[in-house]
Amino acid sequence: MQPSTASVARPPIRVPAGARPYVLAAPSTPRAPKAARDFVRAVLRRGPLAPLLDTAVLLTSEAVTRAHLHTPRTADIRLRLLTAGHGLRISVHDDAPARIPRPGSAAGGPPADYGLLLTGRLADDWGTTPAGDLPRSTTLWFELRLPAAA
Repeated sequence: MQPSTASVARPPIRVPAGARPYVLAAPSTPRAPKAARDFVRAVLRRGPLAPLLDTAVLLTSEAVTRAHLHTPRTADIRLRLLTAGHGLRISVHDDAPARIPRPGSAAGGPPADYGLLLTGRLADDWGTTPAGDLPRSTTLWFELRLPAAA
């Protein structure tokens, strides 16, 4: 008997009306990843999304480190965390001059980015969106969801 290969349809992260996102702005310094990890830990530590804490902290650290390496030192790195009853979405704004590729999207392209490979493996969904406020800037986002109740 073959295991079922049908994917479980999960709703996208939706923020209830009136919910406030958690936002962090940190200078683009080597201390930015630690500040972001501490921020995510503080938000998720004792709430219903605590089971997602370790993965959220790891992926946030990777995203903020990447942003720090690609953002001018005079800029801030912006992190936005949205929570919903069944999951969360974290976005990290990056003022890099180029869009972030999905791993394996360009054959013969640049070497794979370890942080993006982790994100692709551990996140329930992820991607990039161009940020409209600055030319050629990008936001990397990922979503984590609690397991569906049986």
